[in-house]
Amino acid sequence: MTSSPDSSLHILIVEDNRTQAEYLRHLLEKKGHQVTVANNGYEAIERIQEKKPDIILTDVMMPDMDGYTLCKTVKKDEKSSDIPIILVTHLYSPVDVIKGLEAGADNFIIKPYDPEYIFSRIASIMQAKEHPKNEESYQPLDVVFSSEVHTIASSRMQILNILLSTYETAVKNNSELQVAHERLHYTNAQLQKLIEDLEKTNESLHLKNLERGRLETALHATTEKIETLSAALRQITNTQVKQSADLLAEYDENRPDSSETVKGAYHLMKNAVTTLLNTQSYIRSGSGQRTWQPVRNLIHSAITTIRTQAIRYENLIPEDIEVYVDSCLGTIMTDIVLALQDPSLKAGEIRFSFHVTENGYSLFLENDGQGIPENDKERIFSVEEGLNILPPLYLVREVLKMSGLTIAETGVPGHGTRYEIAIPEGSIRFASDITRP
Repeated sequence: MTSSPDSSLHILIVEDNRTQAEYLRHLLEKKGHQVTVANNGYEAIERIQEKKPDIILTDVMMPDMDGYTLCKTVKKDEKSSDIPIILVTHLYSPVDVIKGLEAGADNFIIKPYDPEYIFSRIASIMQAKEHPKNEESYQPLDVVFSSEVHTIASSRMQILNILLSTYETAVKNNSELQVAHERLHYTNAQLQKLIEDLEKTNESLHLKNLERGRLETALHATTEKIETLSAALRQITNTQVKQSADLLAEYDENRPDSSETVKGAYHLMKNAVTTLLNTQSYIRSGSGQRTWQPVRNLIHSAITTIRTQAIRYENLIPEDIEVYVDSCLGTIMTDIVLALQDPSLKAGEIRFSFHVTENGYSLFLENDGQGIPENDKERIFSVEEGLNILPPLYLVREVLKMSGLTIAETGVPGHGTRYEIAIPEGSIRFASDITRP
């Protein structure tokens, strides 16, 4: 046996895992050593008897005969007792160290291992083997650990080497743990940054979703307006404008009734213009900001604009009531008053009043005429029929809906027409208390 740690050695590897065994063989042969592989403890004893190795590397966990038993067997045989044995183990607890000492092992190699760690263990053991030993005998030492008695007969050098190896492993593991801790700290910092970035992204996405929702709502409202405008223009073209054109086409200045033809065409065109103006109000509704508007003043302005001497107007709306609506409400009030004082309804009086209802508040705009038959109460607000009525109540309903208000005809047939405008609580306010009936 030479003293150089780099000298070629005959090394016996005892490992039941073929992959691990071939990996160790590759490392050691690359270093210039001669390697023999045994798959288990029994095969290892046969290889030792065939050719005595310089050192044995044995796995601890093996079937049939584990590494501790193999180590004891080799150390008890005088022919092989001087062979250094390195146990290859995960070394999970102090019991593994004590079992190794009890078996007479010379050192440990801890899994997972790196090549330099293996080479340094082999070199240190072979150098220690060349040093002369004292011939003193060592009395077995009984050690109690975890309620079990372990008898250790290893030399002081073996004990010292194993303890130093254990300490070195602990220091190495602690260093690796410190590095892992620092990496974990760095990873946590990076993760925290990613979380913050994700929160910002989520917030931005939430705002975009809100904006998208607002755009979709606006697009839906615009689509409804376009459909309404298309229906309105269709009705105006098919009824008023077309009829007016037909009358003018039949006009003959020599006919006695020619003036009536022109008069009829004039009224049709005037009605068409009125409908177009109402359509324009509908287009503008919802495009501006809502404001608080005094109801009594709006009705007073509507009456002043279209007052007829034959009709008596009674405005019973309290002065302190305001509604939060679109700026087109004044035009809507004018249209409703026009509908109430239609000569065909023979209205002699129009009343305006405010009422507190079970569902909120309502404005009543009513006359003392003949009223509207039950079958026609919804027809006058329909897109098919409503645009033929002047002013077009279909557009009136649509404009009010833009401000969250609703309108319905709730009068009793034969006792007058009544248009009821329902106002939700959030869209009305008072300058003084109003007593509920």
